[in-house]
Amino acid sequence: MPHRPATGRLAIMTTSAPPTAPVPAATSPDLPDGDPFAPSKAALRVFALLGFPLLAVAWVLFAVIVLNQAYSGDGASGPLAGAAQVALMLSPVAGLVSFCLPDTPGLRARRITIWIQYALLVAGPVLAAVDFS
Repeated sequence: MPHRPATGRLAIMTTSAPPTAPVPAATSPDLPDGDPFAPSKAALRVFALLGFPLLAVAWVLFAVIVLNQAYSGDGASGPLAGAAQVALMLSPVAGLVSFCLPDTPGLRARRITIWIQYALLVAGPVLAAVDFS
């Protein structure tokens, strides 16, 4: 096939400049006015309730750690097993407080009690695992 020179025109498409101010979207009455990702009372209550099944897992882990320490080595559990048990007993109290907290203190107080609940939940097995011998 013989080589033919390309003949044609290059057309450049241009668009008009976008408007300087964005056009506001039509608001719907079923959409929230605030930030959809802001923490809500219902979401924080769900996090408080999720701590209770995790508490059961933490108690089982605590029992496994303490029994493993008791049957192996010197025959005694770690020195912080009592503190771990107290931490696991206080975790559901913090969860109930955060779940039943009235709206007056605000979301910050509810968030802090949930942080305390989960910190105590994690502290139980961690304190039980401490064994200095």
